[in-house]
Amino acid sequence: MRHQLNKFPHQPLPLEVVCGDGLYLELENGKRVLDVTSGTTSNAVLGFSHPKVLNAMRAQMDKFCHVDINQWQNPMLEELAELLLSQAPRGLDKVYFCGNSGSEAIEAAMRLAHQTQYDRGEQKRQWFIAREQSYHGATLHAASVTDFPLFEYLQGVTPDKIAHIPQHNSADHCAGGEDITAYTQQSIRYLEDKILELGSENVCAFVGETMLGSLVGDVPPATGYWQGIREVCDRYGVFLILDEVYCGLGRSGQVYCCELDGVTPDFVCVGKNLGAGYAPLSAVITDVAKETVIANGSGRVMHGHTYQGYALGAAAALAVQQEVHTTEMLDHIAALGKHIAASLQSELGDHPFFRNVRGRGLLQSISYDCPKQAEFSVSLQRQMFENHDILINAKWHRTSLTPAYIFDQDIMDRVLDIYIETFKSTAQGWPS
Repeated sequence: MRHQLNKFPHQPLPLEVVCGDGLYLELENGKRVLDVTSGTTSNAVLGFSHPKVLNAMRAQMDKFCHVDINQWQNPMLEELAELLLSQAPRGLDKVYFCGNSGSEAIEAAMRLAHQTQYDRGEQKRQWFIAREQSYHGATLHAASVTDFPLFEYLQGVTPDKIAHIPQHNSADHCAGGEDITAYTQQSIRYLEDKILELGSENVCAFVGETMLGSLVGDVPPATGYWQGIREVCDRYGVFLILDEVYCGLGRSGQVYCCELDGVTPDFVCVGKNLGAGYAPLSAVITDVAKETVIANGSGRVMHGHTYQGYALGAAAALAVQQEVHTTEMLDHIAALGKHIAASLQSELGDHPFFRNVRGRGLLQSISYDCPKQAEFSVSLQRQMFENHDILINAKWHRTSLTPAYIFDQDIMDRVLDIYIETFKSTAQGWPS
């Protein structure tokens, strides 16, 4: 009898990982697997056992693993904050190290937004607006702004005063040649209409993923969407919270994905890519104006966790981000992402199952139109793993390619060649 409570109790136990080395995982059965998922949830952006990161962690462990940041100063957190702000959107100049997970970053941003509204005399601003088919985390407040069928059972216990508007997905909604400008304007109006419906004096913030994430399959916003959303938020005194836990810190080819949209939010949430799987750490990027309002109001941030600003996580994150925050790395991510998209479009663009390929940087998804899409995904993933020792993320209606930033083009071309051949051969015998 095992003593762990398994997330999937009806499924067989997964294989044990013996060690991780660069892009590869060594399994208990002797398999050496090439991981194209960056640790399944796209967090392992520098792969496994990166020597620079491990050395930084060892050096920190020789000092201490963690001290309470409310009691003691850790200069490494200031160094990390300075680095995170060095390429942040103009106007963002403060980092709040809120906890360890992306969910905690969303919780913290929502709490900070509410406290700022409250401390500036806007106590009625208690509503949050999010989008359908979005994912923002598993804690209760993060789950309340998430629109995910598996979370429906939580509706009776999640915080209320949460409203949703339709997602912004031009890749699917404009696939038939619809006017993308008109669609984008309608997407912006959804937010304004909802604010007016709730009463603008009652709305605290709008929460959105900068680009749609794993639920939908890596869909960037249309040009002008976030700028229009920013204008609506400004018009009605609503804060803009962008969730970049999945798409931030280099994934898009920019440190912050929203830089590609020319927009500065009030809060940016980062998490999984910050410590990159070496140690957990999450943060909210914001500005001094919020700090000033809180300082002159409540006098303190009404939020905190034992392990916020986790020292070992800060050491890992600083080493990771020193690798990511370079022109060479960001240019590599952008170029390799374009190469992936172009290769899939060239080889599968005229295939009857092909719908589109979309994404930014090293978040690229191929979506397909075929009978039993979910089963097609399962088949692709199983064959890549069992026949070729390659781990991919294929589920529902798409395959998402989210490789570590350290992939080179030669290895990626090998993955693409095998994937394209597997796609074609699987489709050839697929039931109509």
